[in-house]
Amino acid sequence: MTAAPRSQKARLIDAAWEARADEHEAQLRQLRLALQWALLHPAPVDADGVVDHAGWGELRLVGDPAPITPLAGEGAPLVAPEAPVELAAALGVPALHAQQLIADALELAFRLPRLWTLLGKATLLTGPRVWQARLISRETHDLSLDAALHADRLICAVPDRIGLVDARRLAHEARLHADPDRAVAEEDDALAKRGVWLHRDGAAPATTEVVMTLDTPDAQLLDQSVTRIVADLEQLGDTDPLDVRRARAVGVLADPQHALDLMSGRPDAALSPGGTGSLDLVVHLTPADLTDQPGVASVEGLGAVSTGLLADWLARHRLAGGRVSVRAVVDLADTRTVDAHDPPPLLREQVLLRDAHCVFPGCRTDSRRCDLDHIQPYLDPAHGGPPAQTTAPNLAPLCRRHHHAKTHGGWTYERRGDGSRATYEWTSPTGHHSTVVPVTRAPLTANARRA
Repeated sequence: MTAAPRSQKARLIDAAWEARADEHEAQLRQLRLALQWALLHPAPVDADGVVDHAGWGELRLVGDPAPITPLAGEGAPLVAPEAPVELAAALGVPALHAQQLIADALELAFRLPRLWTLLGKATLLTGPRVWQARLISRETHDLSLDAALHADRLICAVPDRIGLVDARRLAHEARLHADPDRAVAEEDDALAKRGVWLHRDGAAPATTEVVMTLDTPDAQLLDQSVTRIVADLEQLGDTDPLDVRRARAVGVLADPQHALDLMSGRPDAALSPGGTGSLDLVVHLTPADLTDQPGVASVEGLGAVSTGLLADWLARHRLAGGRVSVRAVVDLADTRTVDAHDPPPLLREQVLLRDAHCVFPGCRTDSRRCDLDHIQPYLDPAHGGPPAQTTAPNLAPLCRRHHHAKTHGGWTYERRGDGSRATYEWTSPTGHHSTVVPVTRAPLTANARRA
C-alpha cells in the first residue's frame, strides 16, 4: 500500500523544518570555525612579558596601551588582536560582530563545556539553539572559572529546558555562590553604567529613541515629573494621546525654563517652543531641494527629511532664541595639498563628506568618529619624504580598530578612481581581496534622484 502524496502545505512545512536544521548547522559551524581561528592566533608575548591580546576596550595606535578586557573569561585562551579583523572581512560583518562570535565560542568551549557539548548534540526537538547558547555565554564571561563551571551545571541540569532557563538569574546565583561579596560590587558596577543614549533605527528621522539607565530613585522621580507635566498639558488643552503627551513632557524637561514656566502655572507656558541652546545639525541640500515640493534634505546622523520638517525645526529653534549657522560649501573635487601630516579643517571636512563611513570591508562606523589615514604612509619631509603627501586622494577614514589593522596588522589597500566614484581595494594578510564602494554624504542631484 503506497502512502498518500503529501499536500503542498505539508511539503512547505517540511521545507521549513529543513531550513531550520540547516540554519542551526550553519550557525554552529560558524562558532566552530571562529574557535579554530582563535586557536590559530594565540596572543603574542613580547620580550618584557607583555601580552598583546584582542579584547573589549579602546584601541590606541601609539602611547601607553589602553586597558583591554579579554574576549572571554578566566580559563579561556587569549587571542591575537588582529584575529577578529580578517574573520570579519571573510564573513562580511563589522569587526565587533566577529569579535563577539570569537568571544562566545571561547566562553562556551572553555568555560561552559556542558552547554558546548549539548549544543553539538542538539536536534530540532531537543537541546539549545545556537542563539540561546551565545546569549547565555555573555551572562557568564565576568564570572570566575569556578563560578562559570557552577553556572554551567545549573543551566544544563535539565537539558531539554535550556531554552526556558533564566540564564541571567542562574549566572547571578553562581556569582553569589562563588563570592557573596560580589553582590555589592555588582550593584556598584550597575550604577557605574548609568547613562543616556540616543538611538535611531533607520526609520523616519522625525523621531529619535532615547534609552536611559538611571538610578532607580531618579527614575521614579522622573516618572513623577513626566506624569505631572502630562496633567498640566492636558489642562492647557493638549488632546493628544497619553504616550504622545508623555514624550512631549520629556521634551519640556529638556528646556528647564519651559518646565519651570509650565509647572509654575504660567498661562502661555504651553506655547513656549523650548530649545534655547545651539541646534547642531549638518544638512546637505542642492538648489533643487529648495524649489521641489516637497523638497528633500539629508541630515547627517539622521537621514533624509522633508524640507518642510527641517524648516519647522529651525523656525521653532530660532523663535526660542537658539542659534542657526550656515557652513560654507565644500568642493569634493578640490585637489589642494599640504605638506603637514594633519590635514587642515577644510580638507578633513572634504574627506568626511566624500566618504561617510570607515572604508574597511564591512565597517559602517561614521567617518566623523574615524581617524584620517594616509593611504600611502606619510614620511616626514625632514626625513626625506616628498611634498604634497596630505591631499584628499591620499586620505581615507578608518575607525581606530581598522586603522590599527592597517598600521600593525598586515592589511594594505589602495584607492582607485576619482572623486566620490572611487573604490578601495583591500588585501588581507592571507592574500584575500575585497572591494569597498564608499558611501558619500554629498546630496544626490535632481537628475540622479529621478533616474
